[in-house]
Amino acid sequence: MNLRTVFRIGAIIFLINALGLLFSTATFFEMANLTMSPSLLTVGQFVGVTFLILALLYWRTPDLAGQGIASFGQLFAIFHGLWVLIIGYHIVSGQASGATAYGNIIVTAIIGILFLVYSKKSD
Repeated sequence: MNLRTVFRIGAIIFLINALGLLFSTATFFEMANLTMSPSLLTVGQFVGVTFLILALLYWRTPDLAGQGIASFGQLFAIFHGLWVLIIGYHIVSGQASGATAYGNIIVTAIIGILFLVYSKKSD
């Protein structure tokens, strides 16, 4: 595995989340034990498009970064660290739970660690 592969894995994970949020918004949020409402549907669809944008960004970053790919990998490791913190906060505070919350924190932490490890190897 290399840093390019980690970016591709991240892109696929964002794509899966994007499709879930866009086309199965209620299921996605109910799996996190959130109460579905018309407002949450709107927010979920917006986040779904945002995740689709992130999937494209992750997919294209290795091609655009060139020799700076290690720096981008470190930056993306920070992104994942921040997501782990906010998801963890939501779990600990009881605002989210269930398969969506626990699955996302685990996957996000793993991808963040992979970015960190492989960006160090690319230096």
